[in-house]
Amino acid sequence: MNYSEFLNSKRKYKVAKGIDIDTKDINDKLFEWQKECVKWSLKKGKSALFEACGLGKTMQQLEWAYQVYKNTNQNVLIVAPLGVAIQTAKEEAPKLGYEVTIIRNNEDIRNGINIINYEMLENIDTTQFIGVVLDESSILKNFTGKLRTKITEHFKNTLYKLCCTATPAPNDYMELLNHADFLDVMSSAQALSIYFINDMKTGQWRLKGHATVDFWRWVSSWALNIETPSDIGFDDTGYILPKLNEYEEIVDIDLIDNNFEHGLFRDIQMSATSFYKEKKNTIKDRVKRVKEIIDLHPKEQYLIWVDMNEEADELKKILATAIEVRGTDKNEFKEEASQKFKSGEIQILISKPKIFGYGMNFQNCHNVIFCGLTYSYENYYQALRRLYRFGQTKEVNSYIVLGSTEKVILETIRRKEEQQRQMKNSMDLSVKDIQLLEITGASKHEESMSNMIELPNWL
Repeated sequence: MNYSEFLNSKRKYKVAKGIDIDTKDINDKLFEWQKECVKWSLKKGKSALFEACGLGKTMQQLEWAYQVYKNTNQNVLIVAPLGVAIQTAKEEAPKLGYEVTIIRNNEDIRNGINIINYEMLENIDTTQFIGVVLDESSILKNFTGKLRTKITEHFKNTLYKLCCTATPAPNDYMELLNHADFLDVMSSAQALSIYFINDMKTGQWRLKGHATVDFWRWVSSWALNIETPSDIGFDDTGYILPKLNEYEEIVDIDLIDNNFEHGLFRDIQMSATSFYKEKKNTIKDRVKRVKEIIDLHPKEQYLIWVDMNEEADELKKILATAIEVRGTDKNEFKEEASQKFKSGEIQILISKPKIFGYGMNFQNCHNVIFCGLTYSYENYYQALRRLYRFGQTKEVNSYIVLGSTEKVILETIRRKEEQQRQMKNSMDLSVKDIQLLEITGASKHEESMSNMIELPNWL
């Protein structure tokens, strides 16, 4: 008996209690492939849609929420990042002919679909909802985070659940396992014991080599991982991204230590915990280069990402029309600024990836400037994808402005980028055929596989 046969002998299958509808009953504003995703996720009852930015996750989750409400006559809640709630309720829902109520407390709740920011979740009684959608559900990736635990606790008895986020990094296994935990598929600890081994040298969990196909088969039983519609057998017309022009702007930095604290030259420390000190030394040089870039095309819109308040302060000194949004600003101001930037009323917007880098749609702009980087590849990827996403009609210009002493950060980001590309290609070989079977329901055997929602902890 080989490993696959042994694993199959240990499986237990159970039919998922979802909602079975025909695609003809789904809103005609959705593309056919989007209808299939909604149909599949409703039938599962609890599932995840991991889709590339711009594939229309918002429209799909709205339709999912509407169908749950329609078929149960009970309320559904969407939980979204700051700024995304208004975008969903005021821009996307009307396209489908639906009304979504923005709520901040129990008194605001109305029959139908309601939406709230993650930050305000504590203000409501979540047991009033039969279904929940987590928009930008990558928030679950923190394995030990208090927020993840609270979210899971809030919805532990919710009957219908949908998680929506951009395709996770294939090697970010904890993000996948925490989604499975939230969706009541299997606990993270249980999945670790079945599919992973703890590498004593690195202290990290790694996928067992002989379990790779079985692991991705299991993930595909509760999640769709889609980069383009062809991943589930549909045509990619309309989903070809425009050209991305990437410019690495490396500014020469003087290494002379005027204070002679460490001799003639400054001591450059670029570890993940100490690099902010060097970033402060390069702020003015980087900001000057940002201004030079904007001056080449001064009438165009620009989205500038920063990581430190000091960077934003210096930028505002030399960019008279720039508007900054920072963490201490009131939610109303943040939401208003995002809408004004989308309408073109704000020409230059300055903010941090952790504020506007997730879930926002800024396709109105095609120029993005990173006034420095951190070692977080996810922050970089998500921030870039606010502009560079399906639906963007112009070539996107992306500028990364770094000091010459900070090049190691860029090298790290590019290395992680290549690692993700390689892992994604490897994952595609394991997943694509399985997902096609999931969507098409090719055979009774595969249907039973797709309905599997629980495995025993047998190791």
